[in-house]
Amino acid sequence: MRPARFQQLLLDAAATLPGATAKPFEGGGRHPYGITVDAAGRSSRWQIVVVSAPGEKWDAESDPAPVLGDKPTGPAMPAELGDLAAVEHALVAALLAADPGEIAAVDIYSARPTPPAVGHGATLDLHDGSRMFINHAR
Repeated sequence: MRPARFQQLLLDAAATLPGATAKPFEGGGRHPYGITVDAAGRSSRWQIVVVSAPGEKWDAESDPAPVLGDKPTGPAMPAELGDLAAVEHALVAALLAADPGEIAAVDIYSARPTPPAVGHGATLDLHDGSRMFINHAR
């Protein structure tokens, strides 16, 4: 899955979040893909990074055919989006609900015993061998 298609899937999923709005990143930069979520009076930016499947040749003009499989179990949709962990969990829950079956596994950072330096986000492994990263951008 290319970053542009993943960004659109994430935007469509974020549109279902209770009391929230989402829009694409503005301004570009080194990693131009991502979304901004406005919820509970705060904005949070979620950067998208993609690692292609092993052996896949990058071609920005085309998107490989989806490989579908079993969908992983995800977190429940939080009732309120009052903090970053709630927005993180809500994004993953909405994304998994919208996913047609491309996502094979998900690792939510704030749920780890020792979260990574980025703190909030998720790694999504796809059935085609590629990986998607959603990272909270400070």
